[in-house]
Amino acid sequence: MNQAIRQEQGLKLRGRLVASHQLPVTTTDPDTFGHQLSLTINKAPALFKQAPCVLDVSAFNEAIEIDTLSRLLDICRKHQLIPFALTGEKKIHLDCAAAVNLAWLDLKAGQPKKEKLAPIEDTMVITTPVRSGQQIYAKNANLLIMNQVSAGAEVVADGNIHVFGALRGRAIAGACGQPNVEVVCQQMLAELIAIAGTYVVQEDFPAGSGPARCRLDQDSLVIDYLA
Repeated sequence: MNQAIRQEQGLKLRGRLVASHQLPVTTTDPDTFGHQLSLTINKAPALFKQAPCVLDVSAFNEAIEIDTLSRLLDICRKHQLIPFALTGEKKIHLDCAAAVNLAWLDLKAGQPKKEKLAPIEDTMVITTPVRSGQQIYAKNANLLIMNQVSAGAEVVADGNIHVFGALRGRAIAGACGQPNVEVVCQQMLAELIAIAGTYVVQEDFPAGSGPARCRLDQDSLVIDYLA
């Protein structure tokens, strides 16, 4: 009788860096933290929905109580964020991460290199105005809007976003972490611009008006006015 020999293989692990938000924690008061988080998320809900995040507790010189840290994590999850790691002063906070079943990232030692993503080749074309309350998502594609984007609208793309009219509302390019994309419009009036998780709100835009190009320079979002 021949005995079949079965070769068992373990999982084939792949090293892959995932685009995530680094969330600075500046207070351990749950109500204050929840309020701060709500204000941030309300600026760009699509940018944060089900998004992985790293809690940065480097503002604290003493270990955060585990019960308090657990409450902060619960608040993140109620806002549909997915906390998966902690960062800060390793000697102080490493045990805290282990106690709440989070990974540890040594972000202070230098940001890891981002994985080279496949280029975006498809394009979604929108010819009608994007109205208030409307959301458009160009998955695995660039987004070309031949009209205007109204206040209160949200346009999202894994690639570039080009608007041939006025851009109001929110524009989120590189939604899956692609940093080499841009947002270009004929009239910059946006409430928020985001590229690969880095965003800037209207109050922080540089002075200027008219046509604009938005891009990433290192870890900063730059808005260049073209007129």
